[in-house]
Amino acid sequence: SLTSSSGNYVPPMATRAALGAFRNIMRARAVAFEGDEEMLRESRRAIREEFQKFKVVESETTLSELLQGAEEATTMLKHQIVQGVRKGDGEYAMNIDPERHVTMDPNKLPGEK
Repeated sequence: SLTSSSGNYVPPMATRAALGAFRNIMRARAVAFEGDEEMLRESRRAIREEFQKFKVVESETTLSELLQGAEEATTMLKHQIVQGVRKGDGEYAMNIDPERHVTMDPNKLPGEK
């Protein structure tokens, strides 16, 4: 049975929602930091650590807030993180994907023309 450390019942939907949020943020970080082994490793560690810290959540309000935070982090990783590679003295190449990254036009979504 699904019980917390205090013996309270943890609904399966909460577990599924948390696992879904975990998978989504892990996928988003894999895309955002593709090719950067250090960032992939450190982001995986930080995400796992954060999810472990809140492994047992008994308040529906707290769970909802945590899931919302994970969704916001996923969106940020997907649309607002751009990797740069140093090419020379003070020069960087940016890997900007117009299908994924936020446009500077506040009236357009990523990928919109």
